[in-house]
Amino acid sequence: MFSRTPRLSWMSFVPYTLLICFLLFLSISGRIVLSENPSLVRVDEFQVFVLGSILFVGFLINRVAPRTIIPSFVWVILAGIALEPILGVFTRDMGLLSIVMELFAAIILFTGGVEIPFKNFKKWFFPIASLSIIGVLLTAVIFSVMMWGLTTALGIFEPAIIPSIVILSVALASTDPTAIIPLLNVMKFKRNYIKEIAISESALTDISGSILTRFLLLAFITTPIFNSNVFNYFSPLLERGTYDAFALQIMSGILVGYLGYSLLKRLYDLNSSRRHADPALLLSIPIFTFVLGNALGGAGFLAAFVAGLLSDLSGELRRASQFNEDLLNHLIYPFVFIILGALVPVQILIEYAPIGIVASVFFILIIRPVVVFCSLFPWYLEHRFRFEDLVFLSMIRETGIIAAVLLVIASSYNIIQSDFVIAIGMWVILLTLILEPPLTPILAKRIGITKR
Repeated sequence: MFSRTPRLSWMSFVPYTLLICFLLFLSISGRIVLSENPSLVRVDEFQVFVLGSILFVGFLINRVAPRTIIPSFVWVILAGIALEPILGVFTRDMGLLSIVMELFAAIILFTGGVEIPFKNFKKWFFPIASLSIIGVLLTAVIFSVMMWGLTTALGIFEPAIIPSIVILSVALASTDPTAIIPLLNVMKFKRNYIKEIAISESALTDISGSILTRFLLLAFITTPIFNSNVFNYFSPLLERGTYDAFALQIMSGILVGYLGYSLLKRLYDLNSSRRHADPALLLSIPIFTFVLGNALGGAGFLAAFVAGLLSDLSGELRRASQFNEDLLNHLIYPFVFIILGALVPVQILIEYAPIGIVASVFFILIIRPVVVFCSLFPWYLEHRFRFEDLVFLSMIRETGIIAAVLLVIASSYNIIQSDFVIAIGMWVILLTLILEPPLTPILAKRIGITKR
Protein backbone atom coordinates (compact mmCIF):
# COMPACT_ATOMS: atom_id res chain seq x y z
CA MET A 1 0.00 0.00 0.00
CA PHE A 2 1.45 3.32 -1.08
CA SER A 3 1.09 6.44 1.06
CA ARG A 4 -0.50 9.42 -0.54
CA THR A 5 1.29 12.70 -0.83
CA PRO A 6 -0.84 15.29 0.96
CA ARG A 7 -2.24 17.82 -1.46
CA LEU A 8 -3.40 21.34 -0.76
CA SER A 9 -7.19 21.51 -1.01
CA TRP A 10 -9.44 24.51 -1.21
CA MET A 11 -10.59 23.74 2.34
CA SER A 12 -7.14 24.76 3.58
CA PHE A 13 -7.91 28.35 2.61
CA VAL A 14 -11.27 28.53 4.40
CA PRO A 15 -9.88 29.67 7.80
CA TYR A 16 -7.79 32.38 6.11
CA THR A 17 -10.78 33.55 4.09
CA LEU A 18 -13.02 33.65 7.15
CA LEU A 19 -10.52 35.66 9.20
CA ILE A 20 -9.68 38.10 6.39
CA CYS A 21 -13.37 38.70 5.61
CA PHE A 22 -14.10 39.14 9.32
CA LEU A 23 -11.31 41.73 9.70
CA LEU A 24 -12.48 43.59 6.60
CA PHE A 25 -16.02 43.63 7.98
CA LEU A 26 -14.77 45.04 11.29
CA SER A 27 -12.74 47.74 9.57
CA ILE A 28 -15.42 48.85 7.11
CA SER A 29 -18.39 48.70 9.48
CA GLY A 30 -16.50 50.51 12.26
CA ARG A 31 -15.52 53.37 9.98
CA ILE A 32 -19.03 53.69 8.56
CA VAL A 33 -20.61 53.77 12.03
CA LEU A 34 -18.22 56.45 13.29
CA SER A 35 -18.48 58.56 10.15
CA GLU A 36 -22.25 58.80 10.61
CA ASN A 37 -22.17 59.09 14.43
CA PRO A 38 -18.84 60.72 15.45
CA SER A 39 -20.14 61.52 18.95
CA LEU A 40 -20.83 57.85 19.63
CA VAL A 41 -17.38 57.31 21.14
CA ARG A 42 -18.35 59.50 24.12
CA VAL A 43 -21.39 57.37 25.00
CA ASP A 44 -20.72 55.12 28.00
CA GLU A 45 -22.82 52.27 26.66
CA PHE A 46 -20.87 52.29 23.39
CA GLN A 47 -17.58 52.07 25.28
CA VAL A 48 -18.86 49.02 27.15
CA PHE A 49 -19.98 47.55 23.83
CA VAL A 50 -16.48 48.06 22.40
CA LEU A 51 -14.97 46.25 25.39
CA GLY A 52 -17.32 43.33 24.80
CA SER A 53 -16.38 43.39 21.13
CA ILE A 54 -12.68 43.05 22.01
CA LEU A 55 -13.44 39.95 24.05
CA PHE A 56 -15.59 38.46 21.28
CA VAL A 57 -12.97 39.15 18.61
CA GLY A 58 -10.32 37.49 20.76
CA PHE A 59 -12.57 34.46 21.26
CA LEU A 60 -13.31 34.09 17.56
CA ILE A 61 -9.67 34.41 16.52
CA ASN A 62 -8.56 31.89 19.16
CA ARG A 63 -11.05 29.40 17.70
CA VAL A 64 -10.16 29.85 14.03
CA ALA A 65 -6.47 30.88 14.03
CA PRO A 66 -5.08 27.44 15.08
CA ARG A 67 -6.27 26.15 11.70
CA THR A 68 -3.81 28.50 9.99
CA ILE A 69 -0.03 28.57 10.07
CA ILE A 70 -0.11 32.19 11.23
CA PRO A 71 -0.07 32.50 15.05
CA SER A 72 -3.19 33.85 16.72
CA PHE A 73 -1.12 36.76 18.11
CA VAL A 74 -0.64 38.06 14.57
CA TRP A 75 -4.32 37.83 13.71
CA VAL A 76 -5.19 39.68 16.91
CA ILE A 77 -2.79 42.52 16.04
CA LEU A 78 -4.43 42.73 12.60
CA ALA A 79 -7.80 42.89 14.37
CA GLY A 80 -6.53 45.86 16.38
CA ILE A 81 -5.48 47.58 13.16
CA ALA A 82 -8.95 46.94 11.72
CA LEU A 83 -10.66 48.29 14.85
CA GLU A 84 -8.33 51.31 15.21
CA PRO A 85 -11.01 54.06 14.86
CA ILE A 86 -13.41 52.42 17.33
CA LEU A 87 -10.70 51.59 19.88
CA GLY A 88 -9.90 55.27 20.24
CA VAL A 89 -12.11 55.18 23.35
CA PHE A 90 -9.31 53.19 25.03
CA THR A 91 -6.16 54.51 23.35
CA ARG A 92 -6.84 58.20 24.05
CA ASP A 93 -6.27 57.87 27.81
CA MET A 94 -2.69 56.57 27.73
CA GLY A 95 -2.17 57.11 31.46
CA LEU A 96 -4.96 54.72 32.46
CA LEU A 97 -4.01 52.32 29.68
CA SER A 98 -0.42 52.26 30.97
CA ILE A 99 -1.60 51.28 34.47
CA VAL A 100 -3.76 48.47 33.07
CA MET A 101 -0.84 47.20 30.98
CA GLU A 102 1.48 47.19 33.99
CA LEU A 103 -0.99 45.09 35.98
CA PHE A 104 -1.38 42.72 33.04
CA ALA A 105 2.42 42.43 32.81
CA ALA A 106 2.64 41.54 36.52
CA ILE A 107 0.10 38.72 36.04
CA ILE A 108 1.92 37.49 32.91
CA LEU A 109 5.30 37.44 34.66
CA PHE A 110 3.88 35.74 37.75
CA THR A 111 2.31 33.02 35.60
CA GLY A 112 5.55 32.65 33.64
CA GLY A 113 7.42 32.13 36.91
CA VAL A 114 4.91 29.49 38.00
CA GLU A 115 5.54 27.52 34.81
CA ILE A 116 9.31 27.26 35.44
CA PRO A 117 10.55 24.40 37.67
CA PHE A 118 12.70 26.12 40.29
CA LYS A 119 15.26 23.31 40.38
CA ASN A 120 15.95 23.74 36.66
CA PHE A 121 16.24 27.48 37.11
CA LYS A 122 18.85 27.04 39.87
CA LYS A 123 20.81 24.46 37.89
CA TRP A 124 21.29 26.73 34.88
CA PHE A 125 21.14 30.07 36.69
CA PHE A 126 24.45 31.58 35.51
CA PRO A 127 24.01 30.90 31.76
CA ILE A 128 20.39 32.04 32.04
CA ALA A 129 21.39 35.21 33.92
CA SER A 130 24.12 35.98 31.38
CA LEU A 131 21.73 35.58 28.47
CA SER A 132 19.01 37.54 30.23
CA ILE A 133 21.04 40.45 31.63
CA ILE A 134 24.12 40.84 29.43
CA GLY A 135 22.03 39.72 26.48
CA VAL A 136 19.41 42.42 27.03
CA LEU A 137 22.08 45.12 27.26
CA LEU A 138 23.85 43.87 24.13
CA THR A 139 20.55 43.67 22.23
CA ALA A 140 19.60 47.21 23.25
CA VAL A 141 22.96 48.72 22.28
CA ILE A 142 23.35 46.88 18.97
CA PHE A 143 19.75 47.50 17.89
CA SER A 144 20.03 51.19 18.85
CA VAL A 145 23.18 51.62 16.76
CA MET A 146 21.54 49.79 13.86
CA MET A 147 18.43 51.99 14.05
CA TRP A 148 20.60 55.12 14.29
CA GLY A 149 22.46 54.08 11.13
CA LEU A 150 19.26 53.07 9.33
CA THR A 151 17.38 56.29 10.11
CA THR A 152 20.45 58.32 9.10
CA ALA A 153 20.72 56.46 5.80
CA LEU A 154 17.03 57.07 5.08
CA GLY A 155 17.31 60.76 5.97
CA ILE A 156 14.78 60.68 8.83
CA PHE A 157 17.22 60.88 11.74
CA GLU A 158 17.03 63.73 14.22
CA PRO A 159 18.46 63.93 17.76
CA ALA A 160 14.96 64.06 19.27
CA ILE A 161 14.28 60.53 18.04
CA ILE A 162 17.15 58.92 19.98
CA PRO A 163 15.18 58.35 23.26
CA SER A 164 12.55 56.57 21.19
CA ILE A 165 15.22 54.41 19.51
CA VAL A 166 16.78 53.45 22.85
CA ILE A 167 13.46 52.59 24.55
CA LEU A 168 12.32 50.66 21.46
CA SER A 169 15.57 48.66 21.52
CA VAL A 170 15.30 47.78 25.22
CA ALA A 171 11.63 46.83 24.99
CA LEU A 172 12.22 44.54 22.00
CA ALA A 173 15.04 42.75 23.84
CA SER A 174 12.35 40.88 25.80
CA THR A 175 11.41 37.42 24.57
CA ASP A 176 8.04 35.69 24.64
CA PRO A 177 7.67 32.46 26.64
CA THR A 178 4.00 32.21 25.64
CA ALA A 179 5.04 31.88 21.99
CA ILE A 180 7.83 29.33 22.49
CA ILE A 181 6.41 27.03 25.19
CA PRO A 182 3.71 25.44 22.95
CA LEU A 183 6.36 24.91 20.28
CA LEU A 184 8.92 23.42 22.67
CA ASN A 185 6.34 21.09 24.21
CA VAL A 186 5.81 19.24 20.92
CA MET A 187 9.51 18.93 20.09
CA LYS A 188 11.53 15.93 21.35
CA PHE A 189 15.03 17.05 22.24
CA LYS A 190 18.10 14.82 22.46
CA ARG A 191 19.33 17.04 25.32
CA ASN A 192 16.41 18.31 27.36
CA TYR A 193 18.39 21.11 29.02
CA ILE A 194 17.95 23.17 25.83
CA LYS A 195 14.21 23.32 26.46
CA GLU A 196 14.73 24.18 30.15
CA ILE A 197 17.12 27.01 29.35
CA ALA A 198 14.95 28.43 26.57
CA ILE A 199 11.86 28.66 28.79
CA SER A 200 13.68 29.96 31.87
CA GLU A 201 15.71 32.48 29.92
CA SER A 202 12.68 33.90 28.15
CA ALA A 203 10.96 34.64 31.47
CA LEU A 204 14.02 36.21 33.10
CA THR A 205 14.75 38.24 29.96
CA ASP A 206 11.27 39.73 30.27
CA ILE A 207 12.17 40.85 33.79
CA SER A 208 15.47 42.40 32.69
CA GLY A 209 13.83 44.16 29.76
CA SER A 210 10.97 45.45 31.93
CA ILE A 211 13.26 46.83 34.65
CA LEU A 212 15.67 48.41 32.16
CA THR A 213 12.86 49.98 30.11
CA ARG A 214 11.25 51.47 33.21
CA PHE A 215 14.60 52.74 34.53
CA LEU A 216 15.62 54.47 31.28
CA LEU A 217 12.19 56.06 30.86
CA LEU A 218 12.45 57.62 34.31
CA ALA A 219 16.10 58.61 33.70
CA PHE A 220 15.23 60.41 30.45
CA ILE A 221 12.42 62.29 32.20
CA THR A 222 14.38 63.39 35.27
CA THR A 223 17.66 64.15 33.44
CA PRO A 224 17.02 64.91 29.76
CA ILE A 225 19.96 64.25 27.44
CA PHE A 226 20.43 66.47 24.40
CA ASN A 227 23.00 64.78 22.20
CA SER A 228 23.20 63.17 18.78
CA ASN A 229 25.38 60.31 20.05
CA VAL A 230 23.24 57.26 20.81
CA PHE A 231 25.80 55.85 23.28
CA ASN A 232 25.34 58.83 25.61
CA TYR A 233 21.74 57.75 26.23
CA PHE A 234 23.02 54.58 27.88
CA SER A 235 25.29 56.61 30.19
CA PRO A 236 22.84 56.46 33.16
CA LEU A 237 23.61 52.74 33.31
CA LEU A 238 27.27 53.50 34.05
CA GLU A 239 26.66 55.72 37.08
CA ARG A 240 27.30 54.53 40.63
CA GLY A 241 23.80 55.48 41.71
CA THR A 242 22.39 53.15 39.06
CA TYR A 243 24.06 50.10 40.60
CA ASP A 244 22.74 51.10 44.02
CA ALA A 245 19.24 51.47 42.56
CA PHE A 246 19.42 48.09 40.82
CA ALA A 247 20.74 46.42 43.98
CA LEU A 248 17.80 47.88 45.92
CA GLN A 249 15.39 46.67 43.24
CA ILE A 250 16.81 43.15 43.29
CA MET A 251 16.74 42.88 47.08
CA SER A 252 13.27 44.37 47.46
CA GLY A 253 11.95 42.32 44.53
CA ILE A 254 13.23 39.05 45.97
CA LEU A 255 11.97 39.93 49.47
CA VAL A 256 8.50 40.97 48.34
CA GLY A 257 8.31 38.00 45.95
CA TYR A 258 9.16 35.62 48.78
CA LEU A 259 6.47 37.21 50.96
CA GLY A 260 3.97 36.70 48.16
CA TYR A 261 5.04 33.08 47.74
CA SER A 262 4.81 32.50 51.52
CA LEU A 263 1.28 33.91 51.60
CA LEU A 264 0.28 31.80 48.62
CA LYS A 265 1.73 28.61 50.09
CA ARG A 266 0.25 29.25 53.53
CA LEU A 267 -3.26 29.87 52.26
CA TYR A 268 -3.23 26.85 49.98
CA ASP A 269 -1.85 24.66 52.76
CA LEU A 270 -4.66 25.81 55.03
CA ASN A 271 -7.23 25.00 52.37
CA SER A 272 -5.65 21.81 50.99
CA SER A 273 -8.68 19.76 52.00
CA ARG A 274 -11.02 21.75 49.75
CA ARG A 275 -12.07 20.07 46.53
CA HIS A 276 -11.95 23.22 44.44
CA ALA A 277 -9.15 25.77 44.52
CA ASP A 278 -9.96 29.48 44.46
CA PRO A 279 -8.13 31.15 41.55
CA ALA A 280 -8.78 34.65 42.94
CA LEU A 281 -5.63 34.28 45.06
CA LEU A 282 -3.53 33.72 41.94
CA LEU A 283 -4.71 37.09 40.66
CA SER A 284 -4.33 39.00 43.90
CA ILE A 285 -0.76 37.81 44.66
CA PRO A 286 0.90 39.21 41.49
CA ILE A 287 -1.01 42.49 41.88
CA PHE A 288 -0.08 42.88 45.56
CA THR A 289 3.57 41.96 44.98
CA PHE A 290 3.77 44.30 41.99
CA VAL A 291 2.40 47.29 43.92
CA LEU A 292 4.44 46.59 47.06
CA GLY A 293 7.61 45.92 45.05
CA ASN A 294 7.25 49.24 43.24
CA ALA A 295 6.64 51.05 46.52
CA LEU A 296 9.82 49.61 48.08
CA GLY A 297 12.22 50.15 45.19
CA GLY A 298 10.54 49.93 41.82
CA ALA A 299 10.89 46.15 41.53
CA GLY A 300 7.24 45.23 41.10
CA PHE A 301 7.78 43.10 37.99
CA LEU A 302 10.63 41.19 39.64
CA ALA A 303 8.57 40.63 42.80
CA ALA A 304 5.66 39.19 40.83
CA PHE A 305 8.01 36.87 38.91
CA VAL A 306 9.81 35.65 42.05
CA ALA A 307 6.49 34.89 43.77
CA GLY A 308 5.52 32.70 40.83
CA LEU A 309 8.95 31.10 40.44
CA LEU A 310 9.06 29.91 44.05
CA SER A 311 5.54 28.47 43.93
CA ASP A 312 5.15 24.72 43.55
CA LEU A 313 2.74 23.70 40.83
CA SER A 314 1.03 20.81 42.54
CA GLY A 315 -2.31 19.88 44.06
CA GLU A 316 -4.70 22.77 44.56
CA LEU A 317 -2.31 25.28 43.06
CA ARG A 318 -2.01 23.35 39.81
CA ARG A 319 -5.79 23.19 39.43
CA ALA A 320 -6.16 26.88 40.17
CA SER A 321 -3.32 27.85 37.81
CA GLN A 322 -5.38 26.62 34.87
CA PHE A 323 -7.64 29.61 35.44
CA ASN A 324 -4.67 31.96 35.10
CA GLU A 325 -3.62 30.31 31.85
CA ASP A 326 -7.12 30.63 30.43
CA LEU A 327 -7.27 34.26 31.58
CA LEU A 328 -3.99 35.01 29.82
CA ASN A 329 -4.77 33.16 26.60
CA HIS A 330 -8.36 34.33 26.18
CA LEU A 331 -8.45 37.78 27.77
CA ILE A 332 -5.13 39.45 28.52
CA TYR A 333 -3.15 38.46 25.41
CA PRO A 334 -5.95 39.38 22.94
CA PHE A 335 -6.57 42.68 24.72
CA VAL A 336 -2.88 43.67 24.73
CA PHE A 337 -2.28 42.81 21.07
CA ILE A 338 -5.53 44.40 19.89
CA ILE A 339 -4.63 47.63 21.70
CA LEU A 340 -1.12 47.47 20.22
CA GLY A 341 -2.57 47.18 16.74
CA ALA A 342 -4.93 50.10 17.37
CA LEU A 343 -2.26 52.52 18.58
CA VAL A 344 -0.90 53.32 15.12
CA PRO A 345 -3.05 54.14 12.06
CA VAL A 346 -2.48 51.75 9.18
CA GLN A 347 -1.06 54.50 6.94
CA ILE A 348 1.72 55.16 9.45
CA LEU A 349 2.41 51.43 9.71
CA ILE A 350 2.77 51.30 5.91
CA GLU A 351 4.95 54.42 5.94
CA TYR A 352 7.41 52.77 8.35
CA ALA A 353 7.23 49.37 6.59
CA PRO A 354 10.63 49.60 4.81
CA ILE A 355 12.61 50.48 7.93
CA GLY A 356 10.51 48.11 10.06
CA ILE A 357 11.06 45.11 7.78
CA VAL A 358 14.79 45.76 7.41
CA ALA A 359 15.13 46.19 11.17
CA SER A 360 13.21 42.95 11.76
CA VAL A 361 15.42 40.91 9.44
CA PHE A 362 18.56 42.37 11.01
CA PHE A 363 17.11 41.68 14.45
CA ILE A 364 16.34 38.01 13.70
CA LEU A 365 19.38 37.04 11.62
CA ILE A 366 22.13 39.19 13.16
CA ILE A 367 21.37 40.59 16.59
CA ARG A 368 19.80 37.54 18.25
CA PRO A 369 22.61 35.13 17.17
CA VAL A 370 25.38 37.61 18.09
CA VAL A 371 23.84 38.15 21.54
CA VAL A 372 23.42 34.41 22.23
CA PHE A 373 26.98 33.53 21.16
CA CYS A 374 28.52 36.42 23.12
CA SER A 375 26.46 35.76 26.27
CA LEU A 376 27.07 32.00 26.37
CA PHE A 377 30.61 31.91 24.97
CA PRO A 378 32.28 31.11 28.36
CA TRP A 379 30.11 28.00 28.76
CA TYR A 380 30.72 27.06 25.15
CA LEU A 381 34.46 27.05 25.87
CA GLU A 382 33.78 24.77 28.84
CA HIS A 383 31.89 22.40 26.47
CA ARG A 384 28.65 22.77 28.42
CA PHE A 385 27.00 23.91 25.19
CA ARG A 386 27.50 22.72 21.66
CA PHE A 387 27.58 24.96 18.62
CA GLU A 388 24.19 23.68 17.44
CA ASP A 389 22.70 24.46 20.88
CA LEU A 390 23.63 28.11 20.48
CA VAL A 391 22.26 28.19 16.93
CA PHE A 392 18.92 26.85 18.15
CA LEU A 393 18.75 29.28 21.09
CA SER A 394 19.35 32.10 18.61
CA MET A 395 16.22 31.13 16.67
CA ILE A 396 13.85 30.40 19.56
CA ARG A 397 13.79 33.99 20.88
CA GLU A 398 10.55 35.44 19.53
CA THR A 399 9.50 38.92 20.61
CA GLY A 400 5.92 39.11 21.84
CA ILE A 401 3.61 39.94 24.71
CA ILE A 402 5.92 41.67 27.22
CA ALA A 403 7.55 43.72 24.46
CA ALA A 404 4.05 44.75 23.35
CA VAL A 405 3.14 45.77 26.91
CA LEU A 406 6.36 47.77 27.29
CA LEU A 407 5.78 49.55 23.99
CA VAL A 408 2.29 50.58 25.09
CA ILE A 409 3.60 51.78 28.46
CA ALA A 410 6.45 53.73 26.79
CA SER A 411 3.98 55.41 24.43
CA SER A 412 2.32 57.11 27.40
CA TYR A 413 5.49 59.20 28.01
CA ASN A 414 5.84 62.55 26.23
CA ILE A 415 9.54 62.05 25.47
CA ILE A 416 8.70 59.10 23.20
CA GLN A 417 7.55 59.44 19.59
CA SER A 418 4.79 56.89 19.94
CA ASP A 419 4.02 56.43 16.23
CA PHE A 420 7.65 55.60 15.47
CA VAL A 421 8.06 53.27 18.46
CA ILE A 422 4.80 51.37 17.99
CA ALA A 423 5.14 51.06 14.20
CA ILE A 424 8.71 49.71 14.23
CA GLY A 425 8.01 47.57 17.29
CA MET A 426 4.92 46.10 15.66
CA TRP A 427 6.84 45.13 12.54
CA VAL A 428 9.49 43.35 14.62
CA ILE A 429 6.86 41.54 16.72
CA LEU A 430 4.84 40.53 13.65
CA LEU A 431 7.78 39.17 11.69
CA THR A 432 9.35 37.27 14.59
CA LEU A 433 5.99 35.64 15.37
CA ILE A 434 5.31 34.83 11.70
CA LEU A 435 8.76 33.60 10.62
CA GLU A 436 10.35 31.93 13.63
CA PRO A 437 7.70 29.40 14.84
CA PRO A 438 7.44 27.47 11.54
CA LEU A 439 11.19 27.68 10.86
CA THR A 440 12.34 26.58 14.34
CA PRO A 441 11.37 22.86 14.07
CA ILE A 442 12.94 22.69 10.60
CA LEU A 443 16.16 24.23 11.88
CA ALA A 444 16.19 21.92 14.92
CA LYS A 445 16.02 18.84 12.68
CA ARG A 446 18.67 20.15 10.28
CA ILE A 447 21.21 20.79 13.04
CA GLY A 448 20.35 17.51 14.81
CA ILE A 449 19.21 18.59 18.28
CA THR A 450 15.79 16.88 18.09
CA LYS A 451 14.86 13.25 17.72
CA ARG A 452 13.51 12.18 14.36
